[in-house]
Amino acid sequence: MIITIFNEYHPNERVGKTEKVYPGGIHSALKTIFGDEHTVRTVTQEEAYNGLPDNVLDSTDVLIWWSKNWDKEVLNSVADKVVSRVLSGMGAVFLHSAKNSKPFLRLTGTTAATADIPPWKEPGERERLYVTAPSHPIAAGIPSGYIIPNEEPYCEYFDIPKPDDIVFLGGYENGMCIRAGVTFTRGLGKIFYFQPGHDTFPVYHDPVIRKIIHNAVMWASPAAKPETFTPPPKDNPGFFRKLISLPKR
Repeated sequence: MIITIFNEYHPNERVGKTEKVYPGGIHSALKTIFGDEHTVRTVTQEEAYNGLPDNVLDSTDVLIWWSKNWDKEVLNSVADKVVSRVLSGMGAVFLHSAKNSKPFLRLTGTTAATADIPPWKEPGERERLYVTAPSHPIAAGIPSGYIIPNEEPYCEYFDIPKPDDIVFLGGYENGMCIRAGVTFTRGLGKIFYFQPGHDTFPVYHDPVIRKIIHNAVMWASPAAKPETFTPPPKDNPGFFRKLISLPKR
């Protein structure tokens, strides 16, 4: 499998708290989830074609997308191509603020806005992650009620279409909650959105969170495409009788 990890890698990520938590960028931390198990490449938004030219997208089985500050600056042509590849079978995993990215918004058709929350400070809020679909492959091996010590709180209502599955629900100390892990199907492609992952907290170093992302990528990997159906010749009415084993009359 070929996994491509997109990170906008805004200049703010290269200094201060984010750089201390994720030296080399969030994409570098995410890459280590997969070790040598698969081919993993990382791209950043400042590269030509936002790091996603046709040859990269065409060879990608699952795209992981993290973004926050530069969503509007992503090329429309690149966003459209990501959508097209998902419809054709490429898997996609959108993390945290990537709910506001052009590809996610175009694939869901909604604003992905969350409710206003009280002002918060960067010690963050403790988030308890509940498994709400224990039989789903993304939840395999994940304990329900797992605590993330510090996270940026998101709050319902979360303006997304009705998901195929709500795999995780996040609840915060202050009483807010969010559908924290949801799946969608678009065309032949499978999509997972996962809410935890604020850039100044070491969420992507957490072994349980890393397992969730690993599970999600395995789940979103493309299924075999159905074989092309060739209709029978119009002058062969007996074809269907043979196909369904009906006796001749």
